[in-house]
Amino acid sequence: MTEDLEELKRRLVVGHKRDGRSVYDETAKSELVALCLQPGASVSRLARDCGVNANQVGRWLREHGHSRRVRQVVAKAGPSPAA
Repeated sequence: MTEDLEELKRRLVVGHKRDGRSVYDETAKSELVALCLQPGASVSRLARDCGVNANQVGRWLREHGHSRRVRQVVAKAGPSPAA
């Protein structure tokens, strides 16, 4: 993991709620979203490297108005199995 990513991981979680869920720094979240939008970036790898669930990072991408990128990543993964 690069030095910058290690530093981002350190700043990302600023606390925990009573139920154990993490509280995240807004600036660090925005930086992680920006990294995910870089050409060739793997959302799941970046999430894993920062200790965050990939679904959570996907939600942050949608909240930052980047739902199209999330759909493209999901489309590349292939169709979902029928229920």
